[in-house]
Amino acid sequence: MSRVGRAIQYRRLRSPKDHGGRLIDPPLRKVPERVASNLASARQRQFELQGRSFAELSEAARSHVLDAAIRYTSRYRDVADSLHGSGAPIVMTGHQPELYHAGVWYKNFVLDSVTREQQAVGINLLIDNDTIRQPAIRVPTGSVDAPLVESVAFDQMHDELPFEERCLIDSDLFGSFSQRVRAKLFRAIERPLIEQVWPAAVAAARSTQNLGSGLSQARHQLEADWGLKTLELPWSQVCDGGPFRWFATTLLARLPQFHQIHNESLLEYRRVNRVRSQAHPVPSLASDGEWFEAPFWLWSSADPKRRRLFARSVRDGVEITDRQSTRHYLPLTPDGSCEVAVEQLGQLSDQGVKLRSRALLTTMFARLFLCDLFIHGIGGAKYDQLTDAIIQRFFGFSAPDFLTVTATAKLPIEHHAVSDAEILAIQLQLRELRFNPQRYLGSSPEAASLVQAKQQLIAMPSQSGQGIERHRRIAQINDAMQPMVEQERIKLLHQRTNLIEQARVGKLLGSREFSFCLFPETTLQPLLLDI
Repeated sequence: MSRVGRAIQYRRLRSPKDHGGRLIDPPLRKVPERVASNLASARQRQFELQGRSFAELSEAARSHVLDAAIRYTSRYRDVADSLHGSGAPIVMTGHQPELYHAGVWYKNFVLDSVTREQQAVGINLLIDNDTIRQPAIRVPTGSVDAPLVESVAFDQMHDELPFEERCLIDSDLFGSFSQRVRAKLFRAIERPLIEQVWPAAVAAARSTQNLGSGLSQARHQLEADWGLKTLELPWSQVCDGGPFRWFATTLLARLPQFHQIHNESLLEYRRVNRVRSQAHPVPSLASDGEWFEAPFWLWSSADPKRRRLFARSVRDGVEITDRQSTRHYLPLTPDGSCEVAVEQLGQLSDQGVKLRSRALLTTMFARLFLCDLFIHGIGGAKYDQLTDAIIQRFFGFSAPDFLTVTATAKLPIEHHAVSDAEILAIQLQLRELRFNPQRYLGSSPEAASLVQAKQQLIAMPSQSGQGIERHRRIAQINDAMQPMVEQERIKLLHQRTNLIEQARVGKLLGSREFSFCLFPETTLQPLLLDI
């Protein structure tokens, strides 16, 4: 392993501002080159994880994930057209199983397009180890002149639990969600997708008894109706596989080294990107004496609240804990096999103990061991610059390339869009009224006299010691002119107030963050399918 790697460099990524704008970086025409490069790099990796080669672990991981994705997806939709035979490349993306906005959803459509072009298998990972904070979406309501955004819930509030553990609490509230959204949503939006999606969501939630599964399966069935042929798989099923456990125990066996590289790389990322927050893009891994924090979550079915995992070296092994009620011993050494430790993690899983990766480790494992190309949104692309540095410095080879994708879709609500330039123009005119009021005066004798006096002062040659006095006299003349331009000032202030309010309305109604299910199919489908 090598701790020498390329320096992190600032990378500017911004969402498109206008409706229909798309970001695909690098362009799709370069995807074959990226896939080929990733495949070639993977074949050259001479790296062992506790006695198991990179190639062997990757092959086992891909086989496990492909089989699991086929089983999972085939429970609710046909998968025959999603497969391209053994040895086909795998392309992945992923997100929490939410009612996310169209820019996030666009990744799934690019995933489908890339897999068709590459004769690959496309898998969307449902990141169900993340928590659901609020079971609701924001819905624009009111009128175009006085719009509001209200939160409409699809389930009752509960403790902040991982999607994996979050059951549906109020089936009546869930069942009436579509009608309540329709009642709030602008009448100008005809036949929003929620009306098409929600019967499937109700059926899926009833079948799976899991909130996230209900949402994701309904959305995935809609994708099938639109012709997409991808597979899906909850991340929890990846974490419960033997290959992931082997990877996890490798990091636990060498945690002090990984811990140091992680935190040093994180400090460099923050410095390069001028990030002051201690929580962005991820918090530093903590340490307390002999205990080192590892980038995993640990919880149990009996107590399904995520807690940080800490580990310490003990005689002939590693002890892991959530530093509250759970503590387990794993027979692990930096140079020994992980086989017994992996078996023990399986036994702990049978007892309801859950070991799950955190964000950086999730995409690290997916990109290194599961796929030949990963498709990120902007947020993931930014924080995976940190992941790339950690991979280089811990494993000693360059990270695989990925694709960055997003799009901007705005609800079809007619409103006047006010630019910052329009408001700035009014601000500049108000400034002119204060410092150059003579440009707005009429032709009265008093005005002419003040204008002439000011012009004479401006034309006076500068003399040492007289600048302050001249400035004072000009300011006095400007003050004397102010009553003469008061009506113009009132007019401009009224225009500014109207523009600021229109800008507020435009920002609210023109947000790209509204859930995809609020859009009409006729608005959203052409945008998403036009890759």
